[in-house]
Amino acid sequence: MDAAWQILCDAGVPLAVARSGRRPTADELAGAARSAIAQAPTGRDAEALAAFLFAWQHHWPDSFGGRLGDAELAWAAHQLPDDNRYLKLRRIAIERLATLL
Repeated sequence: MDAAWQILCDAGVPLAVARSGRRPTADELAGAARSAIAQAPTGRDAEALAAFLFAWQHHWPDSFGGRLGDAELAWAAHQLPDDNRYLKLRRIAIERLATLL
């Protein structure tokens, strides 16, 4: 697995991937998110990352705003065609992020 995606999965991106147990910092998360977005993910990976970014931005706005911004949110907005799936993924992301941020 790509290092950026492993950091994101360790932080709680809602994908069915084994976590290493490592607790990344918010700065590491931001760098990993930018790297993952640059890879132009599609399908479940893109949906999970988008839900994760929205969860972070909505529940921890100061943490998110100091590291990521409108460009990442604009990317995320284009990845979520199904509101019901988005809400489920977002709940999972919030639960996992709550242990880090």
